[in-house]
Order: sequence, then C-alpha cells, then structure tokens
Amino acid sequence: MITSVFKYANPNAKIRAMKGRLLSADEFHSLLDTDTYQEFLRRLQTTSYAVDLSEKDLGETSIPVLTNIIYKSLFRDYDKTIRSIRGKIQKFFILLYQKYELINLKAILRGICSNVAPEEVAPLVLPTERYTLFSKEKLLEFRKVHDAVDHLQGTFFQYPLNQALRRFETEKEFFPLEMALDLHYYHTLWDEMMKLSGEENKIVKKILGMFVDILNVSWIIRFKEQYRFSTEEILNYTIHHGYAFKLRERRRLAESRDPAEMLAYLETTQYGKVISRDTKLSTLQIVLHRWLVSQLQPYFLGDPFQIGVIFGYLLLKEFEVSDLITLAEAKMYAKMYGFSLEESQDYIIHVMRNT
Repeated sequence: MITSVFKYANPNAKIRAMKGRLLSADEFHSLLDTDTYQEFLRRLQTTSYAVDLSEKDLGETSIPVLTNIIYKSLFRDYDKTIRSIRGKIQKFFILLYQKYELINLKAILRGICSNVAPEEVAPLVLPTERYTLFSKEKLLEFRKVHDAVDHLQGTFFQYPLNQALRRFETEKEFFPLEMALDLHYYHTLWDEMMKLSGEENKIVKKILGMFVDILNVSWIIRFKEQYRFSTEEILNYTIHHGYAFKLRERRRLAESRDPAEMLAYLETTQYGKVISRDTKLSTLQIVLHRWLVSQLQPYFLGDPFQIGVIFGYLLLKEFEVSDLITLAEAKMYAKMYGFSLEESQDYIIHVMRNT
C-alpha cells in the first residue's frame, strides 16, 4: 500500500485536477441544445475549453480547426500524465498516446492513396508534438505510397507497412495498409500491457480488453456490412485479444447471417445487458462505449492510488473529445442532412436522453 501511494500520489493529484475540468452533464446538454454551429462554439467558450477557443477564432473556426483545438486539450492531459509516471507504466501510456500517431499516419496515407493534395490533408492531421514516431510535415510531401513506406523504414510502422505493401500494390486499395497498421498497433499495445505486473496488469487488462472487444465488434460489423467478407477473412482482421470476446465469440458473431442475428447473439454475451429492441448496428459502438464509461466509474470511487484512475480518466477525456467533435459536426450539417436533436443524442457517448 505504501509503495502504491508513493507511485501514484503525484499522478493521482494531476488526474483529480484534470477530471474536475471534464464537462458536466449539464454542460453537455447545454451544448446539445444549441441550434447552430456558431452558437455551439459560443457555448463551448463558457467551458474549460475556453482557454483554447478564443473569441477571435469564432469566425474562422472550421471543423478541422476546432478538432485540432479540442485535441490539444487531450494531448496536454496525456503529457501531464505521462510525465508524472515512470517505468513500464509510462511506456504503456506513451504507446497508448501514440494511437494518435497511428491516426495521423492513416490520414496521410489515405490522402496519398486518394490523390488528395497535401494542403487538403494537412488540416486533418492532429497536432501531436511529443512522443512522435515520424515527421508529419515530411510525410505530407510524398505523393506515392511506396515512397512514404520507404521513408518510414526503421520506425514503429515499418513491419506492418512492409507486410501489407505487396497486397496494396496489387489491389490499389487503402484497406490492407489500414488494417495492417491497426492490428500491429493494438497487438503491440496488448504486449506492452502484459509487461505490467500484479494488480496493474489485472486492471489494465480488463479495461483494455473491454475497449478491444468493442473495437472488434465494430470492425466485424463493418467487414460484414460494407465488405461482405467471409468468416475467415473477418477473423484474420480482428485483434486476437479481449475481455469477454475470445476467438469463439468473434467467430460466432462473424458467422451471423444478418443484423438481427448479430444483435440476437450479442444479447447472449457479456454485453447483452445494454442491448435493447431499439439498438441499431449503426449506433451499437456508442451504446457499448456508454456501457464502458459506466464500468470505469468504480475506479474513481475506491482506492485512488492505482492505475485504473489514470487509464479511466484518459478514456473519459477521449470520449469527451469525440463527443464534442460529433456535436460540432451535427450543428454544422444539421440543416443540410436534417439532423434532429433526438437523432444527435444517438451518437453521443456522455449524454443520454432526457426522461
């Protein structure tokens, strides 16, 4: 116990301060109730994001600009957290943060594959500054995937890109590159988690396992609905780890014939308690992430000197950032696509319907 207090006293103090700046349910409802994108921005300025969103930005704050502003808040919290811990725990959270390096790399490679001009891709690249794995500016200069892959030799992404390059050159599709990168990252993250010992391993394994389960479920749905892959193809493109979803569960879901059968099977699993007659495949990931948020809460109510507080907070912050971007897009495009307030709530993790 004394060792845990010594190890987690500093990060716990930082997490408590950062958690106090998370948006409240009332603030989320207030943002949800806005009618226009500009009103949404003005309301956001009354929250903890005001420090990044100044008055002079309002007129020219596009969705990509706002996305970068909001993510800077998340990245600052990651940096504060990482600098407060040491050893294997620090290495795990650095790798967790580097998920955003993965996101940036995929955005740049997708742009190259689609022949999108670098100046159009650049605003979509997230503002990672520390613990970076490659130069975003340099990578944006390349116009051929092969040249970009050559530039990334010797980096964390060398192995998956080399493995997928031949299939990409044959099919001229981004998919094999994307999945090779995703699978390499999440398998490496799992391996890094397994280096943790004792209670730290137990806690992180459960949280990361639930997150991976949800990711696998969303991927399986995508592979079946969008790509019409066979069961074996689907299983080849899933993460071989998880909390409640092992190979048997992934296979059973992949074998489902239609959305109704997929939902019916999911009702029999660990996640069935959150699935109702109204659940749709299009919003299932949101429903499952809401459940994950509920599973994180106990870590903040018990012993504060443990790794669940750190991991739990960073996931809550990531979900908050995701929700804000979703809301911003809904406000920006509401009239164009006819989004209603009720429909917007279906895509928000932290805000539930008013009863």
